[in-house]
Amino acid sequence: MKTITYKENIQKSNDYNNPTGDKALCMMVGRVTQSMYPYTTYYMQGQDLPYSPETQKAIFNRLKNGSLHLFAGIGFFTEEYAGDVDGRATYRYDLTDLGRKYVDWSFDNTNFCFGRVVVDKIISTNDTINGVGGGTVRDVQFTYHLENVPDWVKDPQIYKRFGYFKEQVNGEPFNGWHSYSVSGNGKLTTMTCVSGTYQWAYDYNDEIKEE
Repeated sequence: MKTITYKENIQKSNDYNNPTGDKALCMMVGRVTQSMYPYTTYYMQGQDLPYSPETQKAIFNRLKNGSLHLFAGIGFFTEEYAGDVDGRATYRYDLTDLGRKYVDWSFDNTNFCFGRVVVDKIISTNDTINGVGGGTVRDVQFTYHLENVPDWVKDPQIYKRFGYFKEQVNGEPFNGWHSYSVSGNGKLTTMTCVSGTYQWAYDYNDEIKEE
């Protein structure tokens, strides 16, 4: 029987999490489900304050509004002024055909996704004891590159805003981690995988510097 290598197993896990080959990494717009479109923005008290447990929900609303505007700028949404509410402008958004091409509805959110992970080589493995419940965790460091990355992702104002990197979106080698739980008989079960990564935008009050 053929022994499956780490490289083969990690590739298999990434492809399992991304069967269409174009949704390895995702950008989370916010809590807007498919049935909520056309969607009109609103202001939440506290969204302009510093982050705290009390303002978290309001700040995520501000991030959502900023992401809707950002993706409208590249044609994923239509955007129209919907009037002022308590002196603040509101906007109505609807997905375009282009936006529907890349949208993902996981977690009851609007997300835009891209790419397929291609594992290049294994760098190292490291076993540790899981601090929650015990047991062994094996972390495998490897390099990969992304394929199926559309041009819109390569804009620094897009990928940097969501915490991704130039090397990733340009298909260059990039370090990744894959974690397994190790059973008593040595069986490996995937715990974390690169494909299926979802990231929120950084604060829209922070400037994104060009390359």
